[in-house]
Amino acid sequence: MSLEKAKTLLWADYFIYALTDPRELFRLIKSGNGGIILVSFSVPALVVIADILALSILREATGFFYYRVSYGWILIFIYAVVKIAVYSSLIDTVSQFMGYPGRIKELIAAVGFSLFPKVFILPAVYFFSLISFAPAFFYVFITFLLFIWHVMVLVQCISEMHSIDFGKAFSIYIIPGIVTAVALFFMFIIIVIAGAGLLFG
Repeated sequence: MSLEKAKTLLWADYFIYALTDPRELFRLIKSGNGGIILVSFSVPALVVIADILALSILREATGFFYYRVSYGWILIFIYAVVKIAVYSSLIDTVSQFMGYPGRIKELIAAVGFSLFPKVFILPAVYFFSLISFAPAFFYVFITFLLFIWHVMVLVQCISEMHSIDFGKAFSIYIIPGIVTAVALFFMFIIIVIAGAGLLFG
């Protein structure tokens, strides 16, 4: 994204539509250029720092907190970006397997922007902490609600991307998660069996 475009503040529309109109969000992504992927990476950066600060409200600040805000933030951000790239690739693979065209660049941007609702964890936790009303419980509860919001945004983006209904788009989203969960389960079983063999064999 050029400096001239940044000055127009048109990029703010991506964040607004991530909250209000996911289908319009994808239309913007589709009509934009490759630079929007870099802008979308600002979202996980914001989400990570919001989550770190939210957790800091729930516990007493220690020396470890300052390391987590600095070095920890960078590592968690890198992990988040890698996770976005990997899950986007899996979704794109499922899409192509189901007969739809591959659109990995647009999908990465869509996944990034779909995370934007998660930044609201910080003001939510701060509010419940301020009134001393079960902030730890609401951290977990609101995190779950914001995850559902993120899923709804992303599924609608996928629906708009391939011009399919919500149900098909949701299946494209959920299949990689199911496959990954099953693979991890069997890996765990294999590790347990191998470990038991070493201990008792």
